[in-house]
Amino acid sequence: MTARDTDQWRSDARAEAAGIVAAAQAEADALVQSAQREATSMVAAARLEASRTVDEARATADGVQAESEEQRTRGEAEVARLQQVAADHAQHLRRHLNDMLDRLDPAPDPAQVDSSDDSQPG
Repeated sequence: MTARDTDQWRSDARAEAAGIVAAAQAEADALVQSAQREATSMVAAARLEASRTVDEARATADGVQAESEEQRTRGEAEVARLQQVAADHAQHLRRHLNDMLDRLDPAPDPAQVDSSDDSQPG
């Protein structure tokens, strides 16, 4: 009986070991599938977040570029305005200085020039 009992125990142990191995293999397969699904989900979420970040960065860059362009345009307009003001002031000062010079050193009266030319021997 001992040999038969030993063979039965061995057979039972092998069956139990095979069952444990099969259960472990099934659990490992389930874990691998779960991990693969989770990894795929994480990759998709990361791609979506990266896409959103890139879109936000582009929008921000476009806004900064538009604002810079607007400031440049305003700056150019202000420079042109200031150049016109400077030209206007220069012209005004020239007229004012010429008026002052004319008051200080008036041009001779044409009638006086003609009479002085007649009186001089020629």
